[in-house]
Amino acid sequence: MEPIHLTATGIILAFGFVACISAVIFWMLKLPEQTPTTLQVAKAVRMSERANWILVPVQGTALSDRMVALGAQMAKARQARVEVFYVIEVPWALPLSAHLPEAERMAKEALDRARRIAERFDVPLQMEIAHVREASHAIVDEAVNTGADIILMGDLPARGGDTRFSATTAYVFSHAPCEVIVDRPALDGMKPPRSSARFSTEVLSSGR
Repeated sequence: MEPIHLTATGIILAFGFVACISAVIFWMLKLPEQTPTTLQVAKAVRMSERANWILVPVQGTALSDRMVALGAQMAKARQARVEVFYVIEVPWALPLSAHLPEAERMAKEALDRARRIAERFDVPLQMEIAHVREASHAIVDEAVNTGADIILMGDLPARGGDTRFSATTAYVFSHAPCEVIVDRPALDGMKPPRSSARFSTEVLSSGR
């Protein structure tokens, strides 16, 4: 066996190689840094995993239908209950008991669509129509009264506005006693986010 000849260059290269391997192993084993955003997302995921009562306010739109489908999927996976909540805003000039045929027709159609969507997942729905003055307050009150664990909302903010969300969504987001997940489609002229996450982390951070 020929003797091994050590040179200064060889020793330096060997130490460099070991250092690189050690650095890679350390990087692979090191836990990712916990930031406020990652903590908020983790909290929202934990809350949604143990949600027993899911409140889904609807407006009779395709976006609302999508939230009903999401709520039904979550409920089926977690053996939770889903309430679909349609709010009819009654003008202040009329009494709350006023009969609004067109609004009531739209509400019934929206709930019928929600029921058919939930049937695809074999999930029963509790459906409610409320005549109120302000939708935002009614949604928060319903979440409080039913003990909702999570609220699923679709949001279509006014075009050209200065706020990220609509006034109703902003109020619910700030005052709800539980987690709030908002699905807002990309606005015209705006590029969709690169992330494949369904919801933004700002939305997932909501909750008490």
